[in-house]
Amino acid sequence: MTIKIDNEIYYTVRDLTSLLSLTELTVRAYLREGKLLGHKPGQFWYISQKNLKLFLEGNKERKRFLGIF
Repeated sequence: MTIKIDNEIYYTVRDLTSLLSLTELTVRAYLREGKLLGHKPGQFWYISQKNLKLFLEGNKERKRFLGIF
């Protein structure tokens, strides 16, 4: 369930599992490891659209650097 706060869109872990075809465990691991930036004000993680874009762009750069992309 996406949330909009101050004109910024925030995604939940479950949203990202659908968008990125990843498991919840993988998304949560990326958050814990700092690969994906998010906020956890209580029980749930929230990832801004801006941070999602940075994560996706970073993965493209990483793949390009490794010669995968």
